[in-house]
Amino acid sequence: MIRVERDRDREQERQRQADQASSVAVWVGRAFGSNRSDRLATSVALRRESFFPDIYLVNSSRLPVYEVGVFVWVDFSDRPIRWQNRVILPPTQEPVIASAYVDAAPDAAPVMERVVGVSIAFRDAEGTHWQRTRDGSLREVDTGDVTQRTGVADGGGFVQPQDLEDVDLPRPPGLSRSQGA
Repeated sequence: MIRVERDRDREQERQRQADQASSVAVWVGRAFGSNRSDRLATSVALRRESFFPDIYLVNSSRLPVYEVGVFVWVDFSDRPIRWQNRVILPPTQEPVIASAYVDAAPDAAPVMERVVGVSIAFRDAEGTHWQRTRDGSLREVDTGDVTQRTGVADGGGFVQPQDLEDVDLPRPPGLSRSQGA
């Protein structure tokens, strides 16, 4: 009888953790270029991030999440790019735009123009690690498995991310190596 109650309590605790994790999400909102300058009044001051996709974060649970990593997927690579790290994401009533990174790394422009998806990794208040894939599914991370601990969930497995400074952008067709460098 005690074993049954203990198992039931563990399952309830697991469900509570999954409920918090399911309240954390990231997604691409407005697509790149939807605020084109030809649609704006000429007197309006334009900021660089006006031309990047909006990437939204939300934590609608009652507790903060920690060790948040945001990864972008681009149309020229099968590997995600480590885009932003946050120590904490507090509970938010509304989604927040995570675009401040653009000001810190203006050389990210060619990468941000090619974003097709986004993933998030985080640790919940109980210490469990989670990842939400670019298709929106939520996965608990086995931190004992180095592939899961260091990779980004995608489809059936985990893929190692690349750092922004290690990304090789594809060259436009017809551009020679000397012209593109």
